[in-house]
Amino acid sequence: MRRVVYLVSLLIAISCIASAQTVPAKVVDRIVAQVNDDIITLSDVTHELLGVREQLATKYTGDQLEQEMKRAEKAALETLVRDKLFLQKANELGIGTGMDVRVSTYVEAQRKDHNIKDLDEFELILEKQGTTMTAYREDVRKGMIVQDLVGYFVDSRITLLAEEVERFYKDHLKDFSTAEEVTLSEIIIPATGDGSQGQALASGYRDRLMQGESFPALASQVSKGPTASKGGSIGTYQISQLSQQITAAIANVKEGDVSAVTKLPEGYAIFRVDSRKPPVVRPFEEVRNYIKEYLFNLKRQPELDKFVTQLKEDAYIQYFQEIGVGK
Repeated sequence: MRRVVYLVSLLIAISCIASAQTVPAKVVDRIVAQVNDDIITLSDVTHELLGVREQLATKYTGDQLEQEMKRAEKAALETLVRDKLFLQKANELGIGTGMDVRVSTYVEAQRKDHNIKDLDEFELILEKQGTTMTAYREDVRKGMIVQDLVGYFVDSRITLLAEEVERFYKDHLKDFSTAEEVTLSEIIIPATGDGSQGQALASGYRDRLMQGESFPALASQVSKGPTASKGGSIGTYQISQLSQQITAAIANVKEGDVSAVTKLPEGYAIFRVDSRKPPVVRPFEEVRNYIKEYLFNLKRQPELDKFVTQLKEDAYIQYFQEIGVGK
């Protein structure tokens, strides 16, 4: 795919010489990379990074924020280089001709899906977002071209057997199961002195519960925990969300029964298992398509990487170091 690609570099050199001989002007854009006969500008990268700084600023500040932005700039530039290579390859093969109907169909579907009255309203919405219908349609067209190209050179090479999907399901049943949940109530008795008095009190209250006394009524009367005013009701939790002490205390307690007296940092506790919701495994038919998509993408990425690497090897690519991206 190597072609005569030095014209762009020559024009850059000429523009630099010319600018040195004239009154300095404010630089509004720069060429940051050349991909065969095409160029990528600083404004292209900036557009790719819209909203990224604001998003990163929610996690990072100062020097770390700037480092993350540099990584984002590099990633954005590499994405633009890849897309240029895709579109150039597609153009070489004649992929993308006669796409107007497909693009119009997609745009119309988007209009309906988002309850937009008509195309005039759609265009007004796009203008508020800083773009136009023409630019939007062009982005859609390019996306379809890339999709067709990758489908031909990458997706068509991937095979996925039904046995693989079924085996993955069986090997990952835990991932397709809802977590076990319990609804609990508690009575908390503070430890006093050496703790024996609090333990003795808790044991006495447990005996009363075992004899049939109402748990909510007793909790309201004697519990010193924050849930006493609610009859000891803690609420519903996944087992994985509970502490090891509580998990162990209720491990073999049936629904409606109470636990043994359990030592906690805040004192001694008695738990009632108000209800249990056991884990439920989602049926294979329900998750089949999800598994297929997951496994397909797992196989797809290495093939896509190979395709991009080959395109790069066959191309002329130059990065311009002065802006600090693309290295």
